Amino acid sequence: MCLLVLTSLGLMQCSAPQVTKTLTPMEHALQLRDDGRLAEAEQEFKTLADRGEPRATLELAETQILRGHHADALALLKPRATADVNDAEAVGLLARALDGLGRIDESIAMFARRLTLKPDDVAAAVRMAELLLARGDPDHASRVAYAGLKLHADEPRLLVVAARTMLARGRLPTALELAKQVTELAPRNADAWLVRGQVHAMAGDLADAEAALRTALQIAPDGRDAQSELASVWLEQGATDKAVAILQKLVGALPTDASLWNQLAAAKHKAGNSDGAIAALDTAISLQPRRPVLYRNLAEVALDAGWPDRAVQAAAQARTLVQARVQDVVAMPELDRLHLRAIVAQVMTQRVCKHDRNAAGLEAELLTAAQKSAIKTTSAELTAAANTVEDAVRAAVARCRVAPTPGKP
Repeated sequence: MCLLVLTSLGLMQCSAPQVTKTLTPMEHALQLRDDGRLAEAEQEFKTLADRGEPRATLELAETQILRGHHADALALLKPRATADVNDAEAVGLLARALDGLGRIDESIAMFARRLTLKPDDVAAAVRMAELLLARGDPDHASRVAYAGLKLHADEPRLLVVAARTMLARGRLPTALELAKQVTELAPRNADAWLVRGQVHAMAGDLADAEAALRTALQIAPDGRDAQSELASVWLEQGATDKAVAILQKLVGALPTDASLWNQLAAAKHKAGNSDGAIAALDTAISLQPRRPVLYRNLAEVALDAGWPDRAVQAAAQARTLVQARVQDVVAMPELDRLHLRAIVAQVMTQRVCKHDRNAAGLEAELLTAAQKSAIKTTSAELTAAANTVEDAVRAAVARCRVAPTPGKP
């Protein structure tokens, strides 16, 4: 105990003894998770769950999701969410686990159930709207976003996703209004500036789009979507070298992203590097071999570059995939026209390279070739196709017996 006289003279201060709080096992496990020690936290939550600790199962599932062990979390949560359909926490975690496994439709349904139980869950509303957009349902996504905004009018995440839904629906003035609102509310929100840039780009306001995207990248320099969108803007502005450079950087960082390779191909094609574009498309196709748009783009590039054989093969593959009704469908009439143009260029090139300049029988040969590929056409359509491939034929003829066809046979 402090002596009164010493205390009064300021020579001694009394203080209460320091007590170190002893954490409960649950608190310790939560602290481990907060510190990023997820594997240790998961093990402690498992032990607590085995002992019957009430919250341990949910915390264990949360930790497994954070570790990317979505299947384990799903196995843990599904029985609980089935047994109690009103267990909002289990339902929310189950939605996240399904999302992590890529089971989009089931995840959307579970997020909807979560929002029924807990309508003010901003994260659930945002993610459900994003998934609906990814599935190609912007109308439903818009309804989810606006339902959230009724409860949280100034929530930046909801405003961003609402702007994206308006952009996907082609409602540019509303999308721009929302994007401006969120950049004013949250000027350091990179996603807000990204969507604002996308809206400006869609409206053709390229200077404003570039400014918004540069702002997004100042906030988040590694933002992939902002870089990709900026490359598209530069392409529209004719700055092909800058677009190619940024896309080369992106595919270097994300070499398994077929969409980026496809975008790089477009940039290289516009820059006049057709062989580079073909190589980029070959890489994209190796990553997503059942995506029709990649073959369509390959056919276009190969045709323009004077490789009609390659164009015919790629167009035929695109049509086959569309007929099989795979996702990312391209309109069949468009593919039919592209395939026909490639066939016309191929036949005309073969004739010229064989020094056969006799027009006799050309139309019949073209009709037969089209028929073999199940393309219905007329004399007028053949003439129109021939008029559009003159440059392609000249380029192909210049290579006769000189260079092999690039890429895959």
